[in-house]
Amino acid sequence: MLTIFGGIGLFLLGMTMLTNGLKEIAGDALKRWLNTFTKGRISAVISGAVMTMLVQSSTATTLLTIGFVSAGLLTFMQSIGVIIGANIGSTSTGWIISLIGFKISLQTMALPIIGVGVFMSLIAPNDVKKFGGVLAGFGLLFLGIDMLQQGMGAAQDLISFDAIPADSFISLFLLIVIGIVMTVIMQASSAAMAATLAALFAGAIDFEQAAYLVIGQNIGTTATALFAAIGASVSAKRTAMTHLLFNIITAVIVTFIFPYFLQATKWFTILIAGEFEQTLGLAIFHTLFSLVGAIIFIPLMQPFANLLMKIVPERENALTRNLDDSLVAMPSVAIDVSFKTLREIIVELTKALQQLITMKKVTIEYEKKMLEVEEAIAITRTFLDGILVTSKRERLKLISILHTLDHLTRLIKVLREQQKVEAIYLQEKMMQEWQRILTTIEDKISQDEKLLDISLILEQTSQEMAQERRNKRNQYFERSVANETQLDLAVSKVEALLWIDRLVYHYWRATARMAEFQSINEDATHHKL
Repeated sequence: MLTIFGGIGLFLLGMTMLTNGLKEIAGDALKRWLNTFTKGRISAVISGAVMTMLVQSSTATTLLTIGFVSAGLLTFMQSIGVIIGANIGSTSTGWIISLIGFKISLQTMALPIIGVGVFMSLIAPNDVKKFGGVLAGFGLLFLGIDMLQQGMGAAQDLISFDAIPADSFISLFLLIVIGIVMTVIMQASSAAMAATLAALFAGAIDFEQAAYLVIGQNIGTTATALFAAIGASVSAKRTAMTHLLFNIITAVIVTFIFPYFLQATKWFTILIAGEFEQTLGLAIFHTLFSLVGAIIFIPLMQPFANLLMKIVPERENALTRNLDDSLVAMPSVAIDVSFKTLREIIVELTKALQQLITMKKVTIEYEKKMLEVEEAIAITRTFLDGILVTSKRERLKLISILHTLDHLTRLIKVLREQQKVEAIYLQEKMMQEWQRILTTIEDKISQDEKLLDISLILEQTSQEMAQERRNKRNQYFERSVANETQLDLAVSKVEALLWIDRLVYHYWRATARMAEFQSINEDATHHKL
């Protein structure tokens, strides 16, 4: 039993190193690739499958997908396609193990790979070190499978599945539950699949028992996403629910048609291998399981998305719904999500200010919007504090975002001052002109290519406002000295001018920093092209 536990531990360690290394190598490339190849339902499914094959973890794909939805790179419906594809891609581990793992001496192959990988991680240049981690993880993964083979061979007499043959409803239900528990405990469906394949190869279980364990493991693999979604954003919860419902519904269908499913599995195995190889057959069973689910769900994506949105409705601050704490582990995605959030905050702030100018008083609706914006700014600041950047481009983008957040914070302070209503009455013409500019901002700010235009408009407005403030301030005091107006009124008008000046300035600087962020993004894209 100790050998089995050690084998599982080595497999999980190897899988973690392999996944982390591949994510680090391919993270930005996957992001660009997904943005290009997930326009349709089928392409989204294929993208999810390929991405999972590359990073060898459906959990990693699920987490990345949450980030892409939050960053606006994927719609929620597209994310359903990616999750379906991730289930298909996760079956690649079984194929690798069944085709390689039981055909050669894994220990002989694994040890040199681990050695080369570790030395690369220690002494290679920084750009090459991450490849060493991938190699070492790959070697540990196969060393773990080798130990599992040895452990399962020795444990045949200790672990008896004879008492639960797959010939009754209670037995098959128990096997499915065991499969769920295996995956929940190991926190990786690939590790549970490896253990099942090793047990099947060693003769500890028969093929039907292994197949029911795989059905349970497909349900159990959703546990990681469900745990991660506790206290997370609505996007994370919906994605986790997508994974759960997809696997449960598919498991129920496959269980009901199990005899026919088994026949199809044997037919495909013989077609590929010329005879029925049980370990290869189990990998094919796993793949067919996910393909059946995909065939059922792809035509029903829109109704499925509508159902999930009803099951998990929006209940949090809508402006920060995409700020999932799990995204801070992926700086490039987290930064893009923050940018989108700040843009939504500016839109909401603009609507609130337009309402204030139109109503010429603080309304309940205005106060509600301001409280929501203040809360969103506080949440965003906490989220940004957890991001650790490593590349120069990410550092520059994060600095632009922090400057934007700083100006929005100052803008809120300006809008909380008492002079705001006085300014609307005392500088009515100027505020009407400002409202016209705010309408332009609201219309254009959602378009990335218009951010620079908005920034230039506000820069010119801010400069004109500053000049107007200097001219009128002197005029007001001259009129007061000439007894043409009361000093208190002159002072109030000057304070209103100062208030508008600061309001326009912080609007300009916030949008200028957002345009700067967009420019860094575009430069990086052109450079890579």
